[in-house]
Amino acid sequence: MVRQNYFEFIKSMRFDAKKEIDIVKKILQEDFYIKNYKTNLQGFFSNGYKKYYPVEKKGQHATFEEKFTVIYQHFTSVDRLYTVFEFISDLYSEIINKDKFARNYVTSKELEKIDDYVGYIPETDDEREIWAEVRSYTSLMDQYEKLCERLEYSLDKTNHELITLDNGNRIIVEKNVYASEVSQILSESNMQDAIKVLEYNHFSNKGNIQRKKEILLSLAGYLEPYLEEFKRPKGLSDESKVIYNELKEVLRLNKDRTKIIAFDMLSEMYNKGGLRHNNDKQYHLNMNDEELEKWYDKIYTSTLFVILGLEMGKNLSKLNELKKK
Repeated sequence: MVRQNYFEFIKSMRFDAKKEIDIVKKILQEDFYIKNYKTNLQGFFSNGYKKYYPVEKKGQHATFEEKFTVIYQHFTSVDRLYTVFEFISDLYSEIINKDKFARNYVTSKELEKIDDYVGYIPETDDEREIWAEVRSYTSLMDQYEKLCERLEYSLDKTNHELITLDNGNRIIVEKNVYASEVSQILSESNMQDAIKVLEYNHFSNKGNIQRKKEILLSLAGYLEPYLEEFKRPKGLSDESKVIYNELKEVLRLNKDRTKIIAFDMLSEMYNKGGLRHNNDKQYHLNMNDEELEKWYDKIYTSTLFVILGLEMGKNLSKLNELKKK
């Protein structure tokens, strides 16, 4: 069976992105009552956008409605749906971080748990004001929970997830347990590269060959010292020699048992795969854009494998230390 590309995969799952965006719009515009006046979730976001959304994020868009409309017109299908979700999620985070009331809002179910637990009684005027606001806005949070449920449904159906980066930004990426693990490994030494590992899978990078190339080059820079060092095993430092010896137990060596094949092949991918050099010896010269993107995706997967291989070497080294005790 031929491996499906991203869009074929979504289509085969019978996921209707247009239907989902229509449901989102309906939830945003569905009316409910707060303190005896009619409102909706869109009104909450519209007000929050005006008060709390940073100018640099607004760009040229003065209102929530204008920003939403531009997203709706500029994107299509799943990209439209996820861009809307990212925007709303980011806006909600800004509101709850800057509004002293909103950060305390709870759903009606959560409010019942609080009431059943202690029968909380505010002690100060400020606490009483906040608590009165919290109790009034449970309908709003129930509506927002509906929106989150649609997001979870869409992510689950399309094998994506919403993650929060260290800088606070929330982005939707394809689920990839290896990418998540590698990102955590890289975060110990280079947070920018850690973020790029996840960014590679961002839905907006589907078809963005240039950005994928930039990310791969950055990851190649991270791996370069290891790839170069392991080419000369006789000159390894004591720490690297231990890792190298452990890797030999789990990764294949070449015929004369001097090089780890996976590392050697990845170096070749970087050097002759249309990333670092521009000459007539590159393997990608006869590829069209679609083929080139698939090739970059394979290099990315191989990069994750090698980084995880390095981590495996460290783990085996630690295991053998523990076994000696």
